[in-house]
Parts: sequence; C-alpha cells; structure tokens
Amino acid sequence: MKSFLKYTLASCLGITIALVAFSFFIFIFFVALFASFSPESKVTVRKDSILTVELKDFIPELSNNIPSSTFNFSDREVLGYRDMIRAIDRATEDENIVALQLKLNRPFLNVTSVNEMMESIKNFSESGKPVFVHNTFYSQVEYYLASTADHISLNPFGSVDFRGFGIIAPFLPDFLDKLGVNFNIYFAGDYKGAGENFNRREFSPENREQIRDILDKSYDFFLSEIAANRNLNKEDLRAMARNFTIRNEYDALSAGLVDAIEDAREFERTIKLRLGKDEDKDLRKISIRNYHTATRAEGRTRVSDQIAIIYAEGNIMDGKSEGGLITDGFYVKAIESIAENENIKAVVLRINSGGGSVIASENIYRALLRLQESGKPLVVSMGDVAASGGYYIATPADKIFAEPQTITGSIGVFYLIPSVHNLVRDKMDIHFDTIATSPFAVGFNQVTEFTDQEHEYFQQSVENTYDRFLNLVAESRGMSHDEVLSMAEGRIWMAEDALNGGLIDQIGGLKEALAHAVYLAGIDDYRLREFPQIRDPFIRFLEELTGESMAMDEVVLQQLSKRFELLSQIEELKNTSGLQARMPYKVIYR
Repeated sequence: MKSFLKYTLASCLGITIALVAFSFFIFIFFVALFASFSPESKVTVRKDSILTVELKDFIPELSNNIPSSTFNFSDREVLGYRDMIRAIDRATEDENIVALQLKLNRPFLNVTSVNEMMESIKNFSESGKPVFVHNTFYSQVEYYLASTADHISLNPFGSVDFRGFGIIAPFLPDFLDKLGVNFNIYFAGDYKGAGENFNRREFSPENREQIRDILDKSYDFFLSEIAANRNLNKEDLRAMARNFTIRNEYDALSAGLVDAIEDAREFERTIKLRLGKDEDKDLRKISIRNYHTATRAEGRTRVSDQIAIIYAEGNIMDGKSEGGLITDGFYVKAIESIAENENIKAVVLRINSGGGSVIASENIYRALLRLQESGKPLVVSMGDVAASGGYYIATPADKIFAEPQTITGSIGVFYLIPSVHNLVRDKMDIHFDTIATSPFAVGFNQVTEFTDQEHEYFQQSVENTYDRFLNLVAESRGMSHDEVLSMAEGRIWMAEDALNGGLIDQIGGLKEALAHAVYLAGIDDYRLREFPQIRDPFIRFLEELTGESMAMDEVVLQQLSKRFELLSQIEELKNTSGLQARMPYKVIYR
C-alpha cells in the first residue's frame, strides 16, 4: 500500500511539474508571438549619427527572401542588399548622418550586389563623409568590400587573408563503391560537369578548363578593384598572393592593405578624432536596419504606373515553397498576377541562380512568355550567376543585362540516378526476381541493374531536352543552331565572353536594366513593386512548425546545412528529381 501511494504521489507530482513547465512554455511562446506583431517603436535619426552597416550570415537581395527555418528571431526582418543599398544612398544626402561604419561578421556575400554596395559606399565617402571598418580577420571577399573604406583598421594579432582564389571539390566513386552505391549519369554537353563528382576521381579536362577561366577572370577583376580603391599596383597585389607575403598584421600594414593596427577601443578613438568628437563621450550610432525603418518612406511616390522587379534567387525547384528558392508554383503565380495588373508597365527579372529542375524552369519560362503576350516589356538583370536553368528562364527577355562578374551560360542538361543494386545484393544479401508481361514493365528500378535499352532511354531523354534548350536559345536570341552550339556544351562563361558570344545584350547592373525597362515602357514617373511578395518569416515558420509546409526534422536539417556545405549538397541531391539544368559547383568567394 505504501509503495502504491508512493508511486501514485510521484506520478502526480511528475504530471504536475510537466503541466506547469508546458504552461510556462506556452505562455512564453504567446508573449513572443504577440511581441513579434507589436508595432515597432518609432525610430528617429538623431543629429551626428554614424550609420553602422553590419553584414553577417546569408544576405538575400530581396529582404526576407530566405527559408523561414533560417530566420533569426532576434531580428524582425532580414534586410536584403537592395534595401541596404537604398539606405546608404539616402544616408549620403542625410545631414544627420556624418559617417559610416562597416561591420563584417563572416557573411556569405553576393559579389555582384557587393559591387553595387561598393559604389554606394564610394559615393558616400566622396560626399565628404568618412567610412570606417575594423576587424580581427578579413576574408578575401570581406577585404574586397572593406577596401572602399577611408580607414581600414586591423586588430592586434589579426590578419588579412590574401592568397588568391581556388576551388577544392570532393570526388566520391571509391567511397560510394564501398557502400555498394553507384550513380548512373547522363549528360549532354562536354563541359557539363555537374555529377562528375560521383563517377570521377578528379576534374574532367573540360571542367578544369572552364573553372580555371572563371577563377582567373574573377581574380583579375578582384585585384583591379582593390588596387584602384587602395591606390596600389595590381601586379604587386598579385605577387603578394603568389608568395603568401601577408602572414600577420604588420605585413598587411606595411603592404598598404590596412591603415592602422588597433583594438576596438582605439578604433573608436580614431573615429572620434576624425569626426572631432569628445573622447569621453559615446558615439551616436544607428544600425542600417533601424535607419531603413526610419527612412524607407522617403521618396515614395503615389503614382499609378509601376515597374515590377522579380527577384529569382536560389535553386530552381518544383513546388510551391517560398523564400530562398525559385519554385515554379510560387513564381508562376506571382508572374501571372503581374501580367494581370494593368498598373505594371514593365518587368525586370533579376536572376541569381545556377539552375535546377528542367520542368520548373520550363513552367517559369512559359509564364514569362505569357507575361510578354500581355504587352509588358521584360528585361533581365543577371546577378552572381544566371546559368543553366537560370539562363533558361532568361531567354524570353527583350534585353539581357549581366554584371561584369556574372557567370552565365551552362547550356546543357544532365540526369543523375542513384543505383543501390550492389548495396542490396552484396552488402545486405537481398535478392530480387521479376515476373513481367513486357521487358520494361519492372524496368527503371534502382535496385536492379539498368539494361542497355534503359541506359539508351535516359540518354535520349537528356539529348532531346538539350536540343530543345538549344533551339529555344537560338529562337529567342536570333542565333543559328551552330552559333548557339559554340556557346553551349554546358560551358559557363563570364559576362564579357557571354556578350561576345551573343548570350547577353549588355554589361550592366540592375540600375541599367531598370532604366531600360522604363524606356521600353515609355513612362516618365513610376514606382517600384518588388516580387515575390514574401510573407512574414515568423508566420511561415509557424506554418512549417505545425506541419503544413515542413517537418521539424527538416527545420533542424536546414539549420545544420548552413554550417556544413556538404550536408546541404546532400539534402539538395535528396530533393532532386527529373532532368536537371544546373551548375556543376557553387562558386563562393571567401
């Protein structure tokens, strides 16, 4: 009896504690929920303020255009490059802003957007307002942006990474062979390197050639910009990297890469001296997010004529997901709504994608054709990369602009099909037998070896899709089949080569593309509308948390994928189906 009472009381106590803990969790959850919906306190820009521009993690071009599971709830909004650049431009003319401070916290930088930000920062500096930056470690792309500053500060024991550009990629056939897994790879285009990680032990000669070309040209542009910004000799910079002469903070100082070696407190003192401020008083600073909130209404017009900008950034995939991906269901719906809006007079499609699903690319392509049939001009602006499927969706454009560092082309197709025949037979001792009424009734099965006829079927599917891709480019660009073929074969090109080969019309950024869209629309005054219209990340997160869009394990996996690139690639592979028009590698500048 005593034992019964003891266990009963213990159970009751445990349940009570659990209920209290659960109730507390629910209370905190709803407090956070309602707090997130409360209106932001009014932000004012005070006199003699320093605009602080902090760059960290992944930054989209369009604000909040990220998967909701990667949203940081300590912030209400993930500010995109476009809003940042506009804020810097407003600050240039704002008498209350006296200086700009860059804070670089290991961001994944979009190089073409960084180029535009650099131009805005230069304009800010040329207006007579100094730009300051301080860091313990500068990656190469961080230093690229920092080179625009009037004062570059390096912490004692800090360093500047200055060793040149390179790429290292894993090749997996021996590892997969140990697992009993192999991949059937079908491709059209000799330079289509996607998938070669699974059946080769090194880069193919064609892939090595094109990657070498991209790296060399990107690196030359990188050195030229830094040399101009810091008034240094480009070949001296190249020699520094080749000989690895920048090994500590003093090397960076003597080479002219930085202006001072100082800790954070000394850096603050430098700013005060430069601005003529009292050393004993704190500097007045405002974050770019708060500045954007306070000033975003400035310059808005209520005119009815509109120009739409569609930001297509991320992998092209089938489905309806929003944020950080280009899904056909979501984008087709957005394009159709633009086509039906009589106030929208022209459209700029801003592409930053290495491609993905052929079917999704085709669906978006057709939606853009229907958009043009509605009478609206379509202009494409290419960002870091607009290749493979990313180039596919660019082809309907009236005119295509690309940034100097844009990677484009990759006109080719591949199909990647894993086979576990050896795994189930040799490793797991599972054997399959078949009975069928026709040779292909149980064919195309990953647990059995493909026949010659099955291999032929998949290769023919890839070649048919490739022919359609070639014909589509030839028709839209006014080129012959042979002219397109000379720029195809799955090869990637830098913007200047793409221009010479007829794949694009002009080298220029989003501003130039927008100006041309306005010209084609024949309007003088207009306002911008940005698409896709991303719902609040917190609302999307709640929907996914409740199972409407994404399970919790996927949320966790996406968080891990941010930290482990190979895991991210494996997850993409798992979600890949059907024919693919995709870049072979992600080029990330660090």
